[in-house]
Amino acid sequence: MPPLEHALLSASSANRWLHCPPSVRLTEDLPEKANQYMTEGTEAHALCEQILRASITAWRLGDSGTMVPTDGYPEEMVKAAMVYRDFIHDLWLGFEHEPSVFIEQRVDTGKWVPGGFGTCDCLLIGDGILHIVDFKYGKGVPVSVQQNPQLMYYALGAYDLFRVTDTIETVRMSIVQPRIQSEPETTEMPMADLLGWANGTLKPAAELAWQGGGERNPGEWCRWCGIYPRCRAWKDKYDLDGFTIEAPPDLTDEEIGRWLHRLQGVAQYAKDLENYVQQQMIDGRKIPGWKLVEGRSVRKWTDQEAAFRAMEADGIDEAMLYTREPISLTAAEKLMGKKRFAQVMAGLVKRDPGAPKLADAADTRPEYNPLDGFNQEE
Repeated sequence: MPPLEHALLSASSANRWLHCPPSVRLTEDLPEKANQYMTEGTEAHALCEQILRASITAWRLGDSGTMVPTDGYPEEMVKAAMVYRDFIHDLWLGFEHEPSVFIEQRVDTGKWVPGGFGTCDCLLIGDGILHIVDFKYGKGVPVSVQQNPQLMYYALGAYDLFRVTDTIETVRMSIVQPRIQSEPETTEMPMADLLGWANGTLKPAAELAWQGGGERNPGEWCRWCGIYPRCRAWKDKYDLDGFTIEAPPDLTDEEIGRWLHRLQGVAQYAKDLENYVQQQMIDGRKIPGWKLVEGRSVRKWTDQEAAFRAMEADGIDEAMLYTREPISLTAAEKLMGKKRFAQVMAGLVKRDPGAPKLADAADTRPEYNPLDGFNQEE
């Protein structure tokens, strides 16, 4: 895996600087704080690269089941990497002619983004199709593939790299996030549409961000911004100094919908601000009006085996010290492997529809109809 490099206007932060151009210069000198999740993600990507490189060589020799040493890696990480490998194998077989495959390929987007470059996890090209595949190891927030600026950024760089040697008419983009979604998501668009987005949206926003221009614009894209949640734009967004809720006798449905959106935003911001203040105080800063106190304490054994022996000696039967529970369906699937599980458990597993859950109108999931369940719109 090549050394990690990041452009100032990077692909991974494109969603943020497209919406909030000044955030680029406001955060450029802030140190990047490493955490457990970043370390896990880097390790998982290295494993994916190792497995995929060995597998492609084997596929070309007619061996689809080759394995590479995975000793030392967590079992969950190995299984996630194999989902990624199997998905790319299916894509590889789906091309009419054997595609060219590039792993951890650096691409340049300087034609549209000042100093822009990035590294694709995997790209396949052939038969007029460019397919970008991005692997996500996180298990917190699902990432949508629809109109995903990070993948579109990579696709532009790949187009510029191969446009002389390959005709590209269609761009396909996939996100593989095995710890969140069982199946990867894919979308596609004509190459002409991607270029239209690049020239009409990406390039103007990138130039504005590079210059440090534009207005601060708080939104969901701020999640990983270095100055969130202390950015004043977030406070101004909700006018928290004089935040009051007017309560006429009867709210209309439209008013209720607007209030709920606003209150949800305030609640999330308050939670993030609380986490920020707590971490600052743990790091030694003083925040006027607040202090750290000891939280709830949990009892635990100092030596469980010795404790159990003491209870048995006191007359407690050993059978009373342990509980036996069946493993979950998900654990059983991991135990057997996805393909074998599907074969052996045919007819023994069903998926009940989930309970109705409130979501924003822009959510891409099918809408629930109280009269007949979920609307299965295409």
